[in-house]
Amino acid sequence: MRLSSAAFLFAACAALALTGCDDEEPTVTPDAGTSADAGSDAGTSADAGTEPTSTATVTTSQPTEGATEVYPLELYLDTSGEKPLIAFRKVLSLTFSEPMDPTFAQVTLRDRTDTTVPPRVLTGSWSGDARTLTVTVPRTEESNRPLEVSTHYVVELTALKDGAGRALGPTTSGLGDSALDFTTGERDPAMEHACTHTLVNTPEVVTAGRTPFDFPPDTNTGHARYEVTLRSGEAGFGGYTAFISDPENTEHVTLYLSQEVNTKVTNDTAGGTDVVSVLAPARFICGGITHTLTFTSAPGDQIYLFQFGPVPAEKFQFVLERE
Repeated sequence: MRLSSAAFLFAACAALALTGCDDEEPTVTPDAGTSADAGSDAGTSADAGTEPTSTATVTTSQPTEGATEVYPLELYLDTSGEKPLIAFRKVLSLTFSEPMDPTFAQVTLRDRTDTTVPPRVLTGSWSGDARTLTVTVPRTEESNRPLEVSTHYVVELTALKDGAGRALGPTTSGLGDSALDFTTGERDPAMEHACTHTLVNTPEVVTAGRTPFDFPPDTNTGHARYEVTLRSGEAGFGGYTAFISDPENTEHVTLYLSQEVNTKVTNDTAGGTDVVSVLAPARFICGGITHTLTFTSAPGDQIYLFQFGPVPAEKFQFVLERE
């Protein structure tokens, strides 16, 4: 059994009140209604032992067929118990070209990297139009992880049937082999750490300054979750907040953003000099982080300004980490 890489996750935030990420997920019970349909069409004349296969295809999936570096888990707040707990899961989805039979919702998850791992039968849930199947992979009994890192997985769909009761054929599912193949990547400790703040920290609410001279509020506390209200303008919403650098050390600063927000960083102490920063999409690990903004701050209690926008939304959130 591979060792967990998540031992670091909550050590940096001892102040968080929530504990117990080892919480037991609900037992997944196979749906008794998913056994193969023993009936056959008495009017079919050709091969008595051959059933027609479905022409339904998978039009989209998450992850996509053959994807690599898929993040092996998702952090979420489990509120099913007496107190909320941060827990792990992985959500998969498949959308079909036509309505399917919603009474058949089981898939089989297999580990192709370590074939000694027993397959897992999981029951998904269908959308109202019976075209999208969502499958939640819970943690295993042996660990708190739903999936292992750097592992090739296959999700077999042979138990599914279309609206006419026909099973998916080996070449008609849109996946080539009636199975969804993907490979997981390594975990990102810093991102998972930031996710815990989006799940449990109460946001510090600030209103951005309209201009650099409009007393922009400070947003420089490490591990803090900020909710920023921007100012309206002709092109959308925007505004300024401030950041003060460490007195003695150069720091790598990251803003974990709840949405894509064009951001310019300037060193106000150095006369408004532009600072190199990188805005990039984030791997999906939790619902509260979609993008990251990174830059390096110089020591000496220097004042930096974040210029946000213009963007369509009036509010957004970010978690600030400095190291």
